[in-house]
Amino acid sequence: MTERSMDRMEQAPEAARQEWLGMLQTLSEQIQRQQQTSQQMTQEMMETYMQLLNTPGSYISGQAEQQQQTLQQTAQQWREQAQQQRQTFQQQAQQQQAFQQMTQEVMNTYAQLFNIPLSYARKGLRDSGFPVENYDDLNAGDISKRAGGLSVEELRVIRDYEERNKNRDTVLEQLDRRIRSGS
Repeated sequence: MTERSMDRMEQAPEAARQEWLGMLQTLSEQIQRQQQTSQQMTQEMMETYMQLLNTPGSYISGQAEQQQQTLQQTAQQWREQAQQQRQTFQQQAQQQQAFQQMTQEVMNTYAQLFNIPLSYARKGLRDSGFPVENYDDLNAGDISKRAGGLSVEELRVIRDYEERNKNRDTVLEQLDRRIRSGS
């Protein structure tokens, strides 16, 4: 497995994780806006009907007591419905939070699965007696410095590895020059 493909595998879970989190954040914001709108509408309706109940006007004064009771019962039912909606919205928010947490845990586990083979590959480089220690962590300048005292065969091992993995032109050119010059 090449270093380049290992780097892609490390980045893929992070990109997927960011996409999931973005979608969940958008969903959360939409739900929150809907909750606020619904609560505001319910509150405005309750206030309107309470004003109707408490305003002595010709439209109420001429009505029987039964109509007032009906309006009060309707207002009470709306209050109960508003309370039920609040509870439903709270439950939805809790479910969304639990889903986000579960998704985060799945993404972390998924990322760990890709990190395990990469760590084995890096350990394999160390254990195989690779000519330059911590090669994958070095930049082109550091590689050039460390390659100075290596044999032509060791330089070829490094060049082959570089070509299969990071494939940096500057490093390959430097190694080719040293191989041609014999050290």
